[in-house]
Amino acid sequence: MTVLKQPRLSTAIALLALAPWGSAPIVGASPIPDTAVKPQYVKLDLEKSWGEWEEALDPSPAGTGWGGWEKAIDSHDKRPAKRSLLHKRSHPVKFDMKNREVYYSVNVTVGTPEQAMTVLLDTGSSDLWVVGSDVKCTPRLKEDPTCKALGTFNTNNSCTWSGNGTRFSIEYADSSFARGEWGMDVVHVNGLKVDGLTFAVADEAASSVGVFGIGLTGLETTNEVEPPHSYDNFPLLLKRNGVIASNSYSLYTNQYNAEYGSILFGGVDHKKYKGKLLTVPIINTDPKRSSVPTSLSVTLNGVTYSTAENKTDTIHSPIGALLDSGTTLSYFPKEIADAMAVAVGAQWSEQFGSYVRKCPADNDKSTLDFNFSGNKIRVPIDDYSIYTSVPGLCAFGFMPYGGDIAILGDVFLTAAYVVYDLDRLEISIAEANYSTAEEIEPIVSGVPRAEKAPGYSNVWVPNNQK
Repeated sequence: MTVLKQPRLSTAIALLALAPWGSAPIVGASPIPDTAVKPQYVKLDLEKSWGEWEEALDPSPAGTGWGGWEKAIDSHDKRPAKRSLLHKRSHPVKFDMKNREVYYSVNVTVGTPEQAMTVLLDTGSSDLWVVGSDVKCTPRLKEDPTCKALGTFNTNNSCTWSGNGTRFSIEYADSSFARGEWGMDVVHVNGLKVDGLTFAVADEAASSVGVFGIGLTGLETTNEVEPPHSYDNFPLLLKRNGVIASNSYSLYTNQYNAEYGSILFGGVDHKKYKGKLLTVPIINTDPKRSSVPTSLSVTLNGVTYSTAENKTDTIHSPIGALLDSGTTLSYFPKEIADAMAVAVGAQWSEQFGSYVRKCPADNDKSTLDFNFSGNKIRVPIDDYSIYTSVPGLCAFGFMPYGGDIAILGDVFLTAAYVVYDLDRLEISIAEANYSTAEEIEPIVSGVPRAEKAPGYSNVWVPNNQK
């Protein structure tokens, strides 16, 4: 059971772009190297740290709580540039990633000589941006840490930095934002050297951490300018340069109280899930904006609250669901969130800005069962329960918001093993198996051992497209 005060800046809404935009020159694709290398995978080890921000959720007379921090969620989408060459290696590359209680971060170094900083790993966005040394910090709340706290990049101190003179800008639904300049430089990620990776350097930010977006290229901010265009972001660049065989990755966040998790670029670990790995299509949640999917969303057919005595359905018709590592909690349209609260015996508290109820007993085996096209992922109710400062009273890790899809963040992802196949526009899901054993297989053409879910062809369509 998680103990925290309130999600700190890089939570659900901090990474749900409301109206991002950006600018960069149109460029061609990177040349594919002449020398073929054996397809492999790149493994990132996650190191989870719980001590830094561990506080009890306190009541707020103003009703700010989570609702205040995340009051402006009205959208589910987030919306550089020269090419680079990767220094290829003959063995898997690993680097550490920490769970900063409300987000997963990666330690990277940028430039020559190298400058260290921490960025947030995010499946819900697609651009890399870092905090510049001359950044103007604009905290949204007085409790926000300075935007320089996790490291900055001084472009003047790097002899390999090449700015392209175009501006980068992104704004999020909670009013946080970053603005700066596009360019390229050397990026090191624990032994993996990327020469000239395109990214942005923020000179103004209302966020205390940069973002390492690894989503679909259609979500890059360069698609929001005229003329729209995309570029090779980190996972696509790994594929183009022969480091991995496919633009894909597998996310294993492990148990909340575990020290480690991992993400595999170009690979799947068969020891990290139980049962069948079932595949569903990535869906287009905004066909008016794009003819192809831009976010890593799938069809969620239902959520059932299961106890030893009975089962209560809380979603009676399919909706879209974004699987987002950059989000802490889970978000549902208000009608669905209210139904889920009723099912679990919770009620909305203006004082806490969240749904609250009596904390589950230690032997409570109740679960929230998420149905993805016939594939059931069971999440213990304990994972969705957060202690408050009131003894015996818990807040719940799902929230109402103004969108029309669900947003499933870390409280859901900790119970699932998720394989994102960006080449095939598919996501394979299974229940997580918490194990230190490994059986890693490269993803070359489709996810090995994965099968289509029973309801693969029955996808959710936005109301305005029916």
